[in-house]
Amino acid sequence: MPELPNTKGGIEGLPRPEKNAVDYRDTKQRGLYLRVSPAGTMSWCVRDDRGGRSKKIGIGRFPDLPISLARDKASKLLASLADGIDAGAERKAQAAAAAQRRIDTVEAVGRIYIEKTATGRHRFNGKPMRAGPQALERSYFEKVVVPRLGSRPLVELTRAEIQIAVDKMEAEMSPSAARHARNVLQKIFAYAMWQDIITTDPTRFVSAPSWKERERILNDNELRAVWQGLDAVADIEGVSVSPPMALAIKLAAVTLQRRGEIVGMMVDEVDARARTWTMQGERTKNGRLHVVPLSDLAFSLIEEALALRAGSARDSAFVFPSPRSPDKAVGSMALSHAWWRLLPKLKVPSPTRLDPKRTKPVTGITLHDLRRTGATAITSERIGMPRFTVSQVLNHTSDSGGTAAVTAVYDRNAYMREKRAALDAWAALLQEILAFADRRDNVVNLALQAKGGAKPSY
Repeated sequence: MPELPNTKGGIEGLPRPEKNAVDYRDTKQRGLYLRVSPAGTMSWCVRDDRGGRSKKIGIGRFPDLPISLARDKASKLLASLADGIDAGAERKAQAAAAAQRRIDTVEAVGRIYIEKTATGRHRFNGKPMRAGPQALERSYFEKVVVPRLGSRPLVELTRAEIQIAVDKMEAEMSPSAARHARNVLQKIFAYAMWQDIITTDPTRFVSAPSWKERERILNDNELRAVWQGLDAVADIEGVSVSPPMALAIKLAAVTLQRRGEIVGMMVDEVDARARTWTMQGERTKNGRLHVVPLSDLAFSLIEEALALRAGSARDSAFVFPSPRSPDKAVGSMALSHAWWRLLPKLKVPSPTRLDPKRTKPVTGITLHDLRRTGATAITSERIGMPRFTVSQVLNHTSDSGGTAAVTAVYDRNAYMREKRAALDAWAALLQEILAFADRRDNVVNLALQAKGGAKPSY
């Protein structure tokens, strides 16, 4: 094997071989040689003669790697080989780890986590997640998390980067979106920790906007304005709300159930003879079977909704079928969209006594505020039911926690008589409010009530 020149100029002057590559042995570093190809490429190699077999290990190219650095690199490599470290295998392991990091992105691991929630294998000793919460997590994951952090490897993300992303979500979208997205990220990283994909969790100390308890309830004038607006949606200019959606909002106000439960109502859940609506645990927030007594007003709204179904939707399993796919229920967001289209058009009498014809817009009301309004009315002096009864109507797990939560494990009473009395009384009060058109009440804020700053209308 010819000897390698010791200078850069000497190496650059080496001739190109005509056919096969030629190796030049370095005279100062054992095992180091330079291979020159017919194309003129010069590659540094180290020869490993351990175990009676000669193996070539590439360490770089000339002139990118000068001879002095090549000798130093070859010396360190031979020393590691003498210690039993296989540099080639180590490089392959590092390359495999780098490739795995590229695979273990937020999006890739997140999709596995979302899929596992259906079977309960998303965490240690986990239980299958109900369809509603699973759909909510999937929605925030797809629409909020993936566009911002989906391509990032989990091992590379820092707490500071995630915090900046969550802060941007709050500024560009909403505090609620930022909070939900942060929670989904925390669950994805917890799953990755459980699966040994990562060893540290940077989401642990990431802050997000806290949930603020709403206190808004509707006064009688606002309830009338909402109901009258729902009655006249077809005649209100600039409002696109279908009659079934108007009925669904009314039904939510009368039964005090959640919007997802309302739009997902199935025909076979309604017992016309018993006047009840029974939801299995898969359809409720707390995962427990819930039986809702139907007042005459509520039952008439359901009958009206069924009568509106036409064409292929006539035989749908749902009371409020999707217009595009009658075999599916309309989405819960459709109810919210209908509400926000209607709300700006609603007017109530002005509180001033100087001009009785003056009106003001209804503002700051959400669909969930209808539920709070009914619950407040039931416990008020206008109806006078205990708070425990309201908790049963609303299907809350417990109205006070602690002992009540433990007792609920043994007490499987559905409290049908109490719930029916409460919902019948609320329906009667609501009809009385709708019929009493001259009543004047101001908007009530529960915080002001607590301070004695305003008298409640119920």
